Amino acid sequence: MNTLNQKHQKWAFTLIEIVVSATILVILTSIGFYSYTKNISDARDSVRITDISALESQLSLYKRERWAYPFPGDYFNIMNRWETVALQGKMNKLVSLSTATSLPLDPELDIPYFYATTSNRQEYQLAASMENSDNPFTHLVGDYKSVSSQVLPNLLLALEATTDTEINNAETWTDGDTNRDLFLFHNWYHTLPYDFLTGAPYNDGSDFDILLSDGLADFWQNSDYRSCEEISTAEKRITPDGDQDEYQILSNTWSLISVDCLCTATWCTQV
Repeated sequence: MNTLNQKHQKWAFTLIEIVVSATILVILTSIGFYSYTKNISDARDSVRITDISALESQLSLYKRERWAYPFPGDYFNIMNRWETVALQGKMNKLVSLSTATSLPLDPELDIPYFYATTSNRQEYQLAASMENSDNPFTHLVGDYKSVSSQVLPNLLLALEATTDTEINNAETWTDGDTNRDLFLFHNWYHTLPYDFLTGAPYNDGSDFDILLSDGLADFWQNSDYRSCEEISTAEKRITPDGDQDEYQILSNTWSLISVDCLCTATWCTQV
């Protein structure tokens, strides 16, 4: 009789069992959604790297054919003491990159990548924002080599502007906003060409001098010039006529050191 009752007994979940099961289901769903989101963002980052690499190749070919890089689209002047040192804009349809059949856009926002050249269009930099899941950073490439970590460590700012933008060295020149806190750096979250919420350039407010004191290796890029004169001859001078700024040169022991260069319209000499 007892055996018969056991066979026909109906099993039911207790409230505690239901709550535990629901909790486990929510956890598993969250893990699955996070993994899916991460895979999607990683895939878009791979597209960005591929896009930037393709643009690097096209720019290299363009310069070999034309002896200079194309002007950025919608560019504005980056200036040091009222002298243009860089041209910043976008890699958009206004760029006459005849070696490319089409120009890629960010796969998430459908906006062009950031692009800048030196004033003589002999060096350049490209930048994209990398999602990197929930910790975005800047992907910065190009052949630009800085000769002044204090004034122009990179060509690109986390900024969109329609007028000239000053980047004066705040330690020696205090007239107006310097914008030095906006420099983009590779693999750093400090600034982004664009965020993924608004598409606008992003800056976390970090002070430029604090970043310098942290010893960022990518501020120091010069590997070619042994004197102020060599910098001037290579058209790397970024100081106006009659002014003095801090440059970086190679010492006799092949280490980078900071020196003060006084520049005229055609020449620079160490002081």
